[in-house]
Amino acid sequence: MQKILQALKILSDEIRLKIVSLLAENELCVCELMEALRMSQSRISNHLRILKNTGIIEGKREGKWIFYSLARGTMDKVLWEIVQAIVNKIDEEEYLTREKILIEQLISRRGEPGHCPLPH
Repeated sequence: MQKILQALKILSDEIRLKIVSLLAENELCVCELMEALRMSQSRISNHLRILKNTGIIEGKREGKWIFYSLARGTMDKVLWEIVQAIVNKIDEEEYLTREKILIEQLISRRGEPGHCPLPH
């Protein structure tokens, strides 16, 4: 029960909700989240650290880059159902339309000079 309460507290932050919703659709690096959410690297990294410590997201290193995604395979079943319900509601209400369009543009430029590499 404590783990679920802790996760709900963490997910009550608007920025972390946005990050979780964006990561539900794509594996993303810090720089892509920075650009989509118009925030500094330190702020995004702090939110990612909190989400990772709770077991909601995980990171995969690709050289000097870390790509983040939802921790689908290791997340507690009840927590996974809560995250899915929240993400589905955010998608249904189309809260992140601008951010999702921007993410798609950023993903299409992966591998180009000055952009994130293609994840393996």
